[in-house]
Amino acid sequence: MTDAEGEPSQPGIVERIANIISDILFYIISALFTLLALFLIFLAFYRLYYTIISLPEIMLDALFESIGFTTVAAAVFELAKTIYEEDIQSKVKMIAPRKIRRFISRFMTVIIISLSIEFLAMVFRYAHKPDEFAYLTNSAAVAIGIAAIFIAWSYYNKTSLPAEVMEHEIFEKGSSEK
Repeated sequence: MTDAEGEPSQPGIVERIANIISDILFYIISALFTLLALFLIFLAFYRLYYTIISLPEIMLDALFESIGFTTVAAAVFELAKTIYEEDIQSKVKMIAPRKIRRFISRFMTVIIISLSIEFLAMVFRYAHKPDEFAYLTNSAAVAIGIAAIFIAWSYYNKTSLPAEVMEHEIFEKGSSEK
């Protein structure tokens, strides 16, 4: 927004209220994701404790559940952290395509790593149980899903870069005319 002389003007009351409400909602969402991550970590510890007290009987399923809970907790916590850093803490004004690409890239990195850990856990779980060996097809499906997500993410990064450059040039041109 600019005033009559072309100088940047202060945001209006409606815009300030909308920014405050947006910040409050992002705080709440980030806090909820953090609480969910903590609860999942608690569940992981509980399943690990259950595995330990069951010794000498080996409870591989409970151990793999613990790995799954920990993996999901890490992904959920990283999402909370990303929301907090990108939408609340960061005062850097970025052009929309760059901000979106950065957020998606951070999130997709966590998703791909989490799914890869889950894939490995599935392979270990089913490879050691001859009666459930057929479930390795589920593991293969997860691996194919990881590859598809990675390919789609790479394509998105490749195709969004020109839009980001174009919008940056428009932004710079508009800034230099003032």
